[in-house]
Amino acid sequence: MNSNLISNAKSNERALVIFGASNILSDIFDCALANGIRIKKIVLHMPESEGERDLPLRTRIQSWGAYGALPDIIAIDDFQPEPNEIYLLGPTTPERINITQILAQKFDIQYGTLVHPQAYVSPLARLSPGVFIGAKSVIGPGVVLHPHVFINRGVTIGHDTQIDAYSRIQPGSNIGGLSKIGHSVTVGIGATLLERLVIGDHAFIAAGAVVTSDVAPASLMVGIPAKFKKSLNT
Repeated sequence: MNSNLISNAKSNERALVIFGASNILSDIFDCALANGIRIKKIVLHMPESEGERDLPLRTRIQSWGAYGALPDIIAIDDFQPEPNEIYLLGPTTPERINITQILAQKFDIQYGTLVHPQAYVSPLARLSPGVFIGAKSVIGPGVVLHPHVFINRGVTIGHDTQIDAYSRIQPGSNIGGLSKIGHSVTVGIGATLLERLVIGDHAFIAAGAVVTSDVAPASLMVGIPAKFKKSLNT
């Protein structure tokens, strides 16, 4: 398991810095709070995008003040690394790779991993830098999560499955063992993937879908059993 895993033993020594804003920040804050970690800064690489039903960032974090000092919100041009900081991406969309590319041009930083204490991660699993695992998720033995994989709440990942970088697995999803999930894949809320499947890069598995066979890259899959809806290539 990655040595940068946040644990209660280190909670008084380190603080979390999040790059980028999204609606998922509440889950990240909840996970940090459960680990006794304070969020020190939110670093924005672009102007905040506000959808009709989104909560503005400053509105979202106001409730955090009940648990300690509010994090500073700064632009990426004003960011400088400081000692004892843990770094994690805030957005979950595959486009978050743009943030790491911007940072790589400016800094040599190492990303941490953040695991909710109510999740189970097998000691035989391997977590890469930047991985997030939400509450009640179960990561089986032999699982490999590559950099910046985001595992939301209540997800199960079967034994010996590999998930490539920047993929996101949404709440309540189930992925069978011995599977290979590609780069920048989205597995929607409550989706199920049977075992021994190969899911191509940039594929999108719709919420509630049940995938029974391999999925080509950049495919949108919907339904039970999941069927090809359209190509996501632009």
